[in-house]
Amino acid sequence: MIGHASIRARFWVRFLYGFLGLAAGAVAGYLVVEIPDALKLFVIVVGFFAFAVSIARVDWGLLVLIFITYTRFSDVAIRYHGAPSVAKSFIALLLIAVIARWIIFSERPEGWQKSTVLMIGFGLVGFASILYAVDPIRTQEASIDFVKDALIVITVTLLLHRGPQLRQVTWALLAAGLFLGTISVVQYLTKTFDNNYWGFGQAPVMHLVGSSSGNRISGPFGSPNVYAQIILTLVPLALDRFWNESKRWIRILAGYIFVVTSLTVVFTFSRSGFVALAAVFGLMILYYRPQLTSILAMLVVAIILVQFIPSQYVERIETLSLLRPDSDYNPKNEVSFRGRASEFLVGWMMFRDQPILGVGLKNYPVHYQDYSRRVGMDPRTEERSPHNLYIEVLAEQGLMGFFMFMLILWVVFRSVLEARHIFAEFEMHTNEGIVTAFGIGLVGFLMAAFFIHSAYPRFMWLLFGIALALPRVAQNELALVKAENNNK
Repeated sequence: MIGHASIRARFWVRFLYGFLGLAAGAVAGYLVVEIPDALKLFVIVVGFFAFAVSIARVDWGLLVLIFITYTRFSDVAIRYHGAPSVAKSFIALLLIAVIARWIIFSERPEGWQKSTVLMIGFGLVGFASILYAVDPIRTQEASIDFVKDALIVITVTLLLHRGPQLRQVTWALLAAGLFLGTISVVQYLTKTFDNNYWGFGQAPVMHLVGSSSGNRISGPFGSPNVYAQIILTLVPLALDRFWNESKRWIRILAGYIFVVTSLTVVFTFSRSGFVALAAVFGLMILYYRPQLTSILAMLVVAIILVQFIPSQYVERIETLSLLRPDSDYNPKNEVSFRGRASEFLVGWMMFRDQPILGVGLKNYPVHYQDYSRRVGMDPRTEERSPHNLYIEVLAEQGLMGFFMFMLILWVVFRSVLEARHIFAEFEMHTNEGIVTAFGIGLVGFLMAAFFIHSAYPRFMWLLFGIALALPRVAQNELALVKAENNNK
């Protein structure tokens, strides 16, 4: 006999699908009549379709959330196509879907407690700075943005709980790399810098080396350094899938993503991206210890890729050697080095003046000129950012904020190591490789953060959310393996 709970669940599912069908028809008719712009209409219809799919398969909704977040789909749609915000509505929809499935299917939400406590702890420090910040409006706006980012972290930890999902999440990230990397490489090689590729291909003219300037690939961002930081995180994931996927065509696809993401980092002309990417490659080789044939294949690929590297990129990277301790070069002679040195010193001075609470969330730029005049290195008269995530946290949120941020980092990497240990111990090698590559990507991201502030923190929090969910994924997979062994 079918229980009353099952009958009740089926009733609510049918009711929900029927309601969504009627709503979809009504909305589609309204959009066709009211929105003459075909591209804008396409963006909205795709977003609405994603909403509907997420209700039926909330795990698919997680993949959509990751893709639209990592490509800045919503921000691009708003800025370049006048579409309404997709991200905020989508996050709300996923949370509603979780609650609905709890009510209808008795799927109790799990895994959100740790991430919620961490987000509240870090968020409260930032919120409190509204009380003493010179510009509380900036602090308020940044606090609202943090709430959105925290909801992404909590949503990811709510929805990511199985091994197959981990592989899907990996490929959702790689799909974003495939999309953005292909656009960036095509744009640079064809020199179509005037074409912004629907908003996903920005390439501003910026300083390169010496007195020369040129286009630097920036993707859907305004900053090539941030774009390099975001993209390089995907390189180890692509390399892991290229080495370890079982199907040849998937390995070829992963290899292609590895190539375009690596070249994209080069075409940003980001020195911090180069340093972090080199560290990522080194860690991948140390961990995987590839066979001689794999090393030779990588060398062949490297020789081919070298043909696409601009000569000015090599010159720009060579300037890093001028920072050696035994070099006679004075960093004050190079405009970007001089500016960064001033920004670091200013951040440290702010921290020394306000060591406990800082100057207030997003208030570093407000104070920059006052401190910069005291340093005497930077002739620029506009507001500047610290260009270092850790200096930014120290200057703006003091020791209290820095402690909470370091605690989050500790929990994040502990989660990665815990999941990797479980997968390795029970010989779940696919998941072990993914988790390891993800952890190496995080290391690259945080290394680049020594030269980049949190202009786009959502990507960091998305990656942290995935990391925080990993132990539950590993424990659930372990429980499944033990149950299968007991049934044999």
